Amino acid sequence: MMAAIFFFAHAVFFAHAADITVLPAVIDGSGVPNDILNYSLTITNTTGRQENIFATVCELTASGTQVFANPSMEDRVALLADWIGVSRGAMLLAPGESTTTPVQIQISPYAATGDYHAVIAFVEGGTRDDAEHNLDGAPQALIDVSVASNLTASLRVDSFSAAKTFYTSFPVAFNFTVENTGDVSSTPSGQVMFYDRTGHELGSVDANPQNIAIDPGKKQSFVARWQNGGSFGQYKAVLDLSYGTGDDKLENTALVWILPWEKLLAIFGTLFILTIIAALWLHRVYEKRHHRRRRAIENLLKRKTLEKTIDLRHPQ
Repeated sequence: MMAAIFFFAHAVFFAHAADITVLPAVIDGSGVPNDILNYSLTITNTTGRQENIFATVCELTASGTQVFANPSMEDRVALLADWIGVSRGAMLLAPGESTTTPVQIQISPYAATGDYHAVIAFVEGGTRDDAEHNLDGAPQALIDVSVASNLTASLRVDSFSAAKTFYTSFPVAFNFTVENTGDVSSTPSGQVMFYDRTGHELGSVDANPQNIAIDPGKKQSFVARWQNGGSFGQYKAVLDLSYGTGDDKLENTALVWILPWEKLLAIFGTLFILTIIAALWLHRVYEKRHHRRRRAIENLLKRKTLEKTIDLRHPQ
């Protein structure tokens, strides 16, 4: 299609090259919606007579044909012809005279991403109405504009945490919310990975298995369920997301304790039994010491009583 457009535009241009020349023959521009692009065209009268020339913008169709259009009368955002501003006044050129006319392209704020094509024709005529009838074969400049998107994709993690601080069994649920702070709908993808306290990875789950897209200005809640993994202790969950072209990353972390009730019961039962054993042992030790102390006191009393008896039988 582009080859046909270039062939058509250049064929028309060269047909009148001996009378009026337009330079440059092609303007290539690029921008984003709302951009303003400024260029200029030089028109030269190569005839031996004075020429009265009008500039007019023509839409260039996919087939390479032109449609006469007065941009001041147009209100269509999808046509390059509607974005081009060029002087509509008559250009009176003496033989061999040149003039430069500015060309301004104001890309519509609602323009879709893509390539746009138009021509600026310089038509001879006494009036603009006369020029409209002389459009066929008029010298012209081909205008090509490539429009890129100026919309941005931007997501942020609004929250990420375990549904409960303590779990006694699996599965363990982690809730997270992602907010779209950009201009386009975005779909986050990635994983929630789980680690023990030594940093060893125990498993992972898909963070967005249903590929839910988030519209601009909206928040979306997700749930990641860890079905099976560690036993007793504290664990760390790492949220690792990407969006857009994949170069934009999001990360966050959350902690959770897993305390299985069976193991807790065994631990507390063991502690209880050990406590009883320790108490009985301490009681036994105490009783032995108390018994030895009591016997020592009794023996001391018996010894003193015996000494007194001996003293009474053998007074000095």
